[in-house]
Amino acid sequence: MQTKEISVGFTCTKNLGNYESLKVDAGVVITVEPGDDPEALYEKAWESAKKQVKRGLEAAKGGF
Repeated sequence: MQTKEISVGFTCTKNLGNYESLKVDAGVVITVEPGDDPEALYEKAWESAKKQVKRGLEAAKGGF
């Protein structure tokens, strides 16, 4: 079986107190080309999704 596409998602929910919360999520889809290492692409996609969520949390700090 050949992997054709890798999809990862990362979600973070932060409790803001007073029954409020902030939910930030990100997803990455990567097409696997012939000769690509699927495991390396998975790690790259995972790191990208985590960075996007971190940026989203940092950007939201300015709004509170």
